[in-house]
Amino acid sequence: MFSFMKQAPGFYKQVAFLAAPIVLQNLITSALGMADTFKVGMLGEAPMAAVTLANIPLFVVQLFIFGVQSGSSVLISQYWGKQEMESINRVLGVALWVVMVVSTLFAGVLLVCPVEFLSLFGNEPEVIALAAQYGSIVGFSYVCNAFTMMYVAAYRSMERPQLGLYILVASMATNTFLNWVLIFGKLGAPAMGVRGAATATLIARLLEVTIVILHM
Repeated sequence: MFSFMKQAPGFYKQVAFLAAPIVLQNLITSALGMADTFKVGMLGEAPMAAVTLANIPLFVVQLFIFGVQSGSSVLISQYWGKQEMESINRVLGVALWVVMVVSTLFAGVLLVCPVEFLSLFGNEPEVIALAAQYGSIVGFSYVCNAFTMMYVAAYRSMERPQLGLYILVASMATNTFLNWVLIFGKLGAPAMGVRGAATATLIARLLEVTIVILHM
């Protein structure tokens, strides 16, 4: 019954080598989201509700990025097996253009008319006003995130998943530290509340892009 589990020597070691960084990436991403929620939740119910409201359209962007990432990863994996590097470049280029255009569109809407846009998802003026402060800043972090995630996905498909792990560890450490500094006004910084949470996220995403550019 379990005969299919018998593989060539080194097979499971290679699977663990490839899978472990991916599992850790997902774990870090979830832990980072929990840390942000916990920090903002300490400000009160209204800021917590505002961040949740602002993240509704941004969650849609995340799902879109994940969909394009998944589709491009399948194609890149196939071309990597054939060592067709030019085809990999074309797939990555098209995927980057698609996710960058969509994420930039959402970021632009959240910057130009955040209150009107977020009013579609809630009806409490105080919460919408706070959500607009958060969304107008954090929206651009998803433009950076779209760029980083597509690059990381390409390398993951080419048997190099460690790059994404290193980037996310650096991003998580930066975001967590800056949340503490900017949300609550530590180390002489002004207490920015939800704007501090958004600024910390944006800076962490800019760090990701910087690492990717240096790696390129």
